[in-house]
Amino acid sequence: MDRRVVDEQGCVWYRLGALPGVASITYGVDRAGSNLQGGVPLLQAGHISDGSIRVHQPASISQEEHAACTRSWLHAGDVVIVLVGRVGDAAVVTPGEHDWNAARSVGVVTCTEQGRRDGIGSWVSYWLRSPAARAWCLEHSAGTARASLSVTALRDLPVPMPPTADRTQIHDLLRVIDEKKAVNELIAECAVKLAGAYFADIPATELSRDRATLADVAKVSTGLARPTRDDRSPAVGWVTSAEVLQSAFPHLDQVARVIAASSEHIVQPGSLLVASTPGGVQTVETLVPVIPSRGMLAVSPFHESDRMWLLHDLRARASELVLTAQGRQARELSRGIFEQQTVRWPDQAVRESFGCIAGPLHERAKLVTAENRTLGSLARAAWRGMTPPSDWPPGDS
Repeated sequence: MDRRVVDEQGCVWYRLGALPGVASITYGVDRAGSNLQGGVPLLQAGHISDGSIRVHQPASISQEEHAACTRSWLHAGDVVIVLVGRVGDAAVVTPGEHDWNAARSVGVVTCTEQGRRDGIGSWVSYWLRSPAARAWCLEHSAGTARASLSVTALRDLPVPMPPTADRTQIHDLLRVIDEKKAVNELIAECAVKLAGAYFADIPATELSRDRATLADVAKVSTGLARPTRDDRSPAVGWVTSAEVLQSAFPHLDQVARVIAASSEHIVQPGSLLVASTPGGVQTVETLVPVIPSRGMLAVSPFHESDRMWLLHDLRARASELVLTAQGRQARELSRGIFEQQTVRWPDQAVRESFGCIAGPLHERAKLVTAENRTLGSLARAAWRGMTPPSDWPPGDS
């Protein structure tokens, strides 16, 4: 089998499995992690997002399980790829994840020592974020409810290796974009944390003065298992619990899926979306019209001036509110139970004063997050015109 194809622009295309600098491609351990004391951290698909690895409290496997699955040991400079769900999402392993293991839903591209020195992992990770590579991964995935990309298919992924000067130019541009996005993420993180610190600093005497139920101060509505299609209505985002739970910041400005559905189920921008896991409840503000999926709740404040207060009160009580969730995995929120929960409700002057402080901080976070969307579009444009050859994959030589 021929290992490569050269296109009309002189770009050499390799199968990922035959790319110089790649040692092996495999998947992780076929076992769910747990909160095991002294275990080996387990990288899961949910930790990989937008070209980065974000882990707060990783699950673990035992040292014995880790030793029995050496094929998926992680080394700094290797590439990890989501194989189930958001197929093709990829990131480079950092020193922070060195010597971890990976879950079954994660593909592991182990690089040779020379490949790590040459930055092959970084190039592959960037390529997997390109429109052409994402489309290829989806096209070669199986499954209807959740897309699944096999390691066999992943090994056949076409990877371009343009002339060195062109490759360096693309790589440097994407690196600068990533660095700017990282700065923006830090700005957003600090702004949100500062708003939370202001909330935590409000005197206890003010917080304990009055309380109200959620039903007193907001409309609480439930999500839908699947919206009824209505082609006469405009398309609107259908947000899932996973999208809320995986949101890095308390603002949601885009969703993966849109559907034409009746306007009566649409939640307007400024509403709060609440989703639950056994570890706690996550609350975010939606910046776009959406329809929440089953198990979630939407909280729409009666007064716009109370939005910031409600957002921070609900986020501050995440571990407490999870007790209202139902189901084996605590993923179903009951509107009847939730809207009877009490919220701290000092007088209007206190709530509005906090909103005047927190509001601009959140707006700053939203601004740099929006800028990162633009930078993402610029990164995708860097690959314009670079698509796999029409005679891919290479045939028998």
